Amino acid sequence: MMANKITATIEFYFKGEQFSPSVTLDLDELMQQHGTFPDLHQMLAQRNDIDSYSYEYEMMLAEDVQFSNAQGSVKQFFFDGSFDQAGYEQQWHENNVLLQLSSIIKQQLNIDDIQQHPELKKVILTAYQFGKKNSKAD
Repeated sequence: MMANKITATIEFYFKGEQFSPSVTLDLDELMQQHGTFPDLHQMLAQRNDIDSYSYEYEMMLAEDVQFSNAQGSVKQFFFDGSFDQAGYEQQWHENNVLLQLSSIIKQQLNIDDIQQHPELKKVILTAYQFGKKNSKAD
């Protein structure tokens, strides 16, 4: 399976000089560690030695993160320099749930690839979310 990576960059000017801090993000690793995307401005600052208490950082915060070099399944969430983070997170969580349930699906339904059964996949994910939601209510 190909790694899901994307490059995040912020271009801004500070004291008349152009800055372009950039970082290549391993999205699988980020999602496994955090379960969601961390603040990308803060991450870019940390990985590019920009102090979060500086004017340089404030100028950086005023600009949007631009994305490029999408690799893996993340490509379907990448559009002309924009990245649908929420869509990618949702897909990642769904795939994670299906991976956890794959042995049950195989054992009970004799299905090796749930992706080949989109309606059943939808029912399983809905039931999982319903059970998860109701277990929190108890």
